[in-house]
Amino acid sequence: MTNRTWVAVGAAALAGIVIGVGITQLASDKATDKKASDPVNPTSSSVLANNSITKSLIQAQIVEVQDIVDTVQVNGKIALNGLNVHQISSRVSGRVDKLLMVEGSSVKASEPLAWIYSPEFISAQNEFLLALRTVRSLKNQPTQELLEDANATLDGARNKLRILGARPSDITQLENKGVAQEYMAIASPITGKITKRNVDPGGYLDTGSSLGSVADMSSLWFLGNVFEADLPKLKEGQIANIRVTGVKLDNSIQGRISFVSPTVDSQTHAVVVRVDIPNPSGQFKPDMFARADIHLGTKPLPVVPRSAVVQDGAESFVVIQKSDGAYARVSVTVVPANDADHLAISSGVHPGDKVVIEGGVLVDRALVNAAKDKSASNKDNTNNAQVKP
Repeated sequence: MTNRTWVAVGAAALAGIVIGVGITQLASDKATDKKASDPVNPTSSSVLANNSITKSLIQAQIVEVQDIVDTVQVNGKIALNGLNVHQISSRVSGRVDKLLMVEGSSVKASEPLAWIYSPEFISAQNEFLLALRTVRSLKNQPTQELLEDANATLDGARNKLRILGARPSDITQLENKGVAQEYMAIASPITGKITKRNVDPGGYLDTGSSLGSVADMSSLWFLGNVFEADLPKLKEGQIANIRVTGVKLDNSIQGRISFVSPTVDSQTHAVVVRVDIPNPSGQFKPDMFARADIHLGTKPLPVVPRSAVVQDGAESFVVIQKSDGAYARVSVTVVPANDADHLAISSGVHPGDKVVIEGGVLVDRALVNAAKDKSASNKDNTNNAQVKP
């Protein structure tokens, strides 16, 4: 061959290579364009197969409706019944020489708890004894008017002793013995437990000063905080079931709402609700934490097994299986159901929906991964389109 012939053959070969490369690039671009135009459905059942989640791991069932007890749950604590708390006070001034008050101890009504040395009380006793002797001396006298005056003076002295706090037994003893007592006994006004002591032996009391307080513990209060959203549902007279932390009970204690505060706390925006509860055995103690379930009636709501609801941070969701076999994640609002194994759904799910009760977390993970793959694929396609000659 001549040189001209070799040049022609080389040019033809070079043209063939260029054409081949162009055809290959064109085929590659078409495949890429087809892949980009083929949408990926993150809720389709094929996504699950790609993630190796077999049907045996996924169970779903139709949502049913039940009549759910509409309940408002209120957290709070046990408190003393303010109507059953009494102050033990002194009606005379004096020094406390003996004191039997111990916080937490049980006392009975009219049981002496403290003995006070009071010159005022001693003077009142002497006035009574003088009036008593005068009456006795005038009984045999013919002057009826003087006897009536003496009896009036005696009644006044007796009433003065009562006003100062002397018990009827103390006055009877004074009348029989005829000798003034050195100490005045102060007794408990009610049967209950000592909740507070304000003075020690040897302390001095002014008139009206409090030695402490005693409370009848046979009935107590539950004080709970209700937020503004639940406030319109509550009213006085409604029944509340009380559960007390630390006390094992076969059944909850039942009480009634006796008071709903007319004011709202400026910091917590909560309203105090009070429930009267019985405490005949004394097992409840003030300041114990408790919870009140206030029943408002019943309402129909969709109910699902507790395993169907997945918690993701502050969000609760379920996975619904659609009629075409695809899956979707749905946010829901749940409330307690009539039993511990189920949850009622107030929003997000409707009767007749098919909810995944087993494998919901796996399905949700597959849906999330599929969405990420789709986003990454779309991003790659966009980059290829930008660098395409």
